[in-house]
Amino acid sequence: MLIEDSQLEILPLEDLRRAARGEAGPLERLNALLKSGADSKLGAVTGLLPSEVARLILLLRPRRARALLRLVPDAPGLAALEELDPSIRESLLDADGQQRIARIIAKMPVADAADFLADAPEHIVKVALDAHPLANEVRAALAHIDESAGAVMRRRLVAVPQDWTVGEVIDEIRRNADIIDRLYAVYVTNGGRRLMGYLKVRDLVLYPTDTVIGTIMRADTVTVSADTDREEVARIAEREHLPVLPVVDAEGALIGIITAEELRDIDREEVEEDMKLMAGLAPDSSSMDGPLKIVPRRLPWLTAGLIGSSIAALVVGAYEEALAQAAILASLIPIVMSLAGNAGIQASTITVQALASNALWVGDIWGRVVRELLGALLNGTIVGLIISAGIMLLSNFVAIDRPALLGLTALLSLIVVTVQASVVGSLVPLALKRLRLDPAVATGVFITTSNDVVGVLIFFIIATSIYI
Repeated sequence: MLIEDSQLEILPLEDLRRAARGEAGPLERLNALLKSGADSKLGAVTGLLPSEVARLILLLRPRRARALLRLVPDAPGLAALEELDPSIRESLLDADGQQRIARIIAKMPVADAADFLADAPEHIVKVALDAHPLANEVRAALAHIDESAGAVMRRRLVAVPQDWTVGEVIDEIRRNADIIDRLYAVYVTNGGRRLMGYLKVRDLVLYPTDTVIGTIMRADTVTVSADTDREEVARIAEREHLPVLPVVDAEGALIGIITAEELRDIDREEVEEDMKLMAGLAPDSSSMDGPLKIVPRRLPWLTAGLIGSSIAALVVGAYEEALAQAAILASLIPIVMSLAGNAGIQASTITVQALASNALWVGDIWGRVVRELLGALLNGTIVGLIISAGIMLLSNFVAIDRPALLGLTALLSLIVVTVQASVVGSLVPLALKRLRLDPAVATGVFITTSNDVVGVLIFFIIATSIYI
């Protein structure tokens, strides 16, 4: 039924907030208003918090989410976009949205503009830079590589000269209270912004207001450079038990900080990247990818798997005569390939996790390999005995030629394949780490495919030696 604009009720702010909480009734009325284009009945949108706008966007279809975003004022609209995943943000910003964002960013200070554009797609960055009056300075701030500390740091911080007093610092903080989100520490610099030390917030309370901060600052500052890999930044913060890290340039000048929020984001992004690599996906893959992006981001890994499967097929074809003599061997091939792949993935996943959390004991590497070997030996033996028992039981109901030898073939094959896959799965991530490659790649197509090929080869060598 066609709904006329006059039939639609104005949606008050409280109902919009209920819709943002996922309540069906208000959400349906909001959808109806956006679908009909009755923008005049959504004036209360201007009273929503950025977090509420972000939640509503995620509950709406893309076209209606864009319509809602157009109704939100610039400042909360931009703040709402910052709360969304970059892939969703990119999908929301059509040509008009990009121009609007560019106009907003053009009014921002260089540091804030760079913060917003740090993880924005290239075409949005280009549009924004074209409109920004200080484009060269913003471009310089964005010059850090994506994986560096400089790309994720906050450029807004509290830094004061070392000859100031505690009272002057407190007055400065009060004057800028409206732009200070959270005070993690007060950094002390010399005239050239070179970092000399820092003060904890409690120091401003404990010392008299006429105390010169250069005499009470803490000089044991742990810093990272702007080009430090962000994964290494997270490790340093964890090792030193620090909630915030200052970032310096090549001359030691303070240029930003990485707070607990950025550290959590780094950990989350690294986990997501590892999960994608383990699944055979490109790190920049997202749920918003269209067909033309899905193909280049997934096809290479599928092709790699296809090549590995083709090699496994060639191995099977090479033993065509053996299969002709004992066709029942073909029924064991999927079992061998599955066990080899799973055992390799389990072992490599544990190693990758240990590397990522910096929990790998380098001096115990060979002890770890021995433990994996013994564990795989026990697992392979148990699985092999189960399959062998199944073959013997099945032989009572189905004619199977020499079931005892077939059971022995299955037992030995599964033991050897499990041991081989587990040892390889443990060592390959370490080798990739030594080569400065991401170890998470090991748990994807590489381990699965290589273990399939080797597993099938081992199986036929044992089968032709014992059963045929």
